[in-house]
Amino acid sequence: MQLKRCFLVVSFLIGSLPLLKAQTMSTEQYIAIYKDVAINEMKANGIPASITLAQGVLETQSGNGWLVQNSNNHFGIKCKNNWTGATVNYDDDARQECFRKYNNAAESYRDHSVFLKANPRYAFLFQFQSEDYKSWAYGLKQAGYATSKTYPQQLIKIIEDYNLQQYTLQAEGVAKAGTFEDSRAEKDAQNRDYQPGRATAANPSSPSPATGTASIPKGVFEINGRKVIYLPAGTALIQVANDRDIKLRNLVRYNDLPDDNPLPKDMFVYLQKKGKQGKDDYHIVKQGETMYDIAQAEGIQLRWLRRRNRMDEGQEPAAGEKLALGGYASSTPRLAKQAPKEDPTVGDLSPKAIVKDVKDQMEAAQQAAAQQQVAQQAATPAPAQNNLPAGMMDDLKKVADVKPAGSNTTPAPAAPVVKNNPAPAAPVVKPPVVNNTPAPVKTGEGPLYHEVQPKETLYGIAKQYNVTIVQLQEWNHIDAFDIKIGQRLLVGKM
Repeated sequence: MQLKRCFLVVSFLIGSLPLLKAQTMSTEQYIAIYKDVAINEMKANGIPASITLAQGVLETQSGNGWLVQNSNNHFGIKCKNNWTGATVNYDDDARQECFRKYNNAAESYRDHSVFLKANPRYAFLFQFQSEDYKSWAYGLKQAGYATSKTYPQQLIKIIEDYNLQQYTLQAEGVAKAGTFEDSRAEKDAQNRDYQPGRATAANPSSPSPATGTASIPKGVFEINGRKVIYLPAGTALIQVANDRDIKLRNLVRYNDLPDDNPLPKDMFVYLQKKGKQGKDDYHIVKQGETMYDIAQAEGIQLRWLRRRNRMDEGQEPAAGEKLALGGYASSTPRLAKQAPKEDPTVGDLSPKAIVKDVKDQMEAAQQAAAQQQVAQQAATPAPAQNNLPAGMMDDLKKVADVKPAGSNTTPAPAAPVVKNNPAPAAPVVKPPVVNNTPAPVKTGEGPLYHEVQPKETLYGIAKQYNVTIVQLQEWNHIDAFDIKIGQRLLVGKM
């Protein structure tokens, strides 16, 4: 009975070994097993051992993930078109995606190194120092290695929690096993705030290709009242933005950069918006300096530096020229014969800014045209109003086709004038007035004239003499209803 019980316990333990193995590997155990493989890969291909190990821990869940246990795939590398080896299917971003399968962990680590070195989108990572694990972590995310938004932070936490930097230093021969803490302290002092370790002065000057960077302080300091930091070439802006709690797009805009790619050269990086004018009155252009270099060195926005010196995008000043940092130059400075090839602010204005500028100009032009039209209307005299009595237009339509004054009425041709033979003066007939109303006068033989009385209208006169307004207009060569007091009108003919 006791023998049977022992047999059952042993059988249970043997059957549980795979399950125990799959669930009980710790992160420390994973690191201890694969650290030498990571160190060898760093020596052979240059990928920092700390980064390789941290990725392995994260991707495999410290060696406990289904994928690594069924394919020896420690880095979640998918099949891609160029993979001809064995594969497994696994649910990841989509259902049953194809992943590479290896014979052992060493093959997986080697393929990881080849994968990074052979892919052009990861080429910029190898510009970073091996000890700069933060730049490597953010660079992997920027290059699209992982979809998780917090992938860099997860790698950095693993490296720092488990002191994985010691294996990078061991691969470089800087430290031996067991001496990591001292070496790490020395490296941290050299690389604090991502500085190249060359600056010791307390006050910054304006560095240039001619002067170098010996006078640039470490850490965050100020230029023109703006916070700035001096960073080496290859620094990932996403890393700086994350560490300084600044939006990446703002960091790009503060520094007049076209994109968020790693820094193309050692340079100042402003942590807040630069000013519209510099602290000094002017800047003397040094040999090799570009407008961008000067804008960064003086803490002034590039577009304002150009505007103050009457320069267009792409123009570069000649060495020795004096550039205005406040106020405006009286003329464009002498330009370099050939503009430098490198200008990180190509496209100084974004498409949105250009569209806005065009809209503003169109609106200003429309407003100016409207104001000019109003001024012209104010200067043009208003057409005379007829002030016709009520019902007069209906009567006029009955006797003739008459257009109101101010319309395109063609005037009747003027009567010929015969010189030296003046016509005999005809008698002027004034109609009798009864109750302030002139009595009608019939036309007799010969021409008959009427002298206009106060408040008389052409319409009333036509009624008095039983003629039409058109006839009065034709006889008297007038094309409007306006008549004057005392004016003599021909009101009747033979």
